[in-house]
Amino acid sequence: MLTLRTKLALAILHDIQYRDYQLSTSFHYPSSETVCLLQELSKGHLITLMENQPCDRPESYLLAREYHKINILSILEALGEGVYFNRPSDEDFYSCYGTTARKLGIVNQMTRLYLMEISIAELPVTECPMGNTAACL
Repeated sequence: MLTLRTKLALAILHDIQYRDYQLSTSFHYPSSETVCLLQELSKGHLITLMENQPCDRPESYLLAREYHKINILSILEALGEGVYFNRPSDEDFYSCYGTTARKLGIVNQMTRLYLMEISIAELPVTECPMGNTAACL
């Protein structure tokens, strides 16, 4: 359900919380992408740069709120990411997400059901100006 980019952001937040930077480095993502994620998480008010620290390293940041109060929605919004839906019986889904699989599975299934209710005939075909797509729907 979550993109690799979102999973990396989760790993970065985990590493910042526990001051153990092995999880995010295990992704072997380009450092430029990590810097981009740090900037987006900072703009999303999830992390704060410590004074007189370089902005390109997770070690330079603190969480802007308590770890247990950071939720998936705020992370997705900060990153401009979405959720990708899985087939309901995908065993990999449950093994990948562990104890959160039940909650994510419910979200996955409910969203799939709602999306099946939207007919293509209901959607406007007009072109939307970039940056104002919400006005078209």
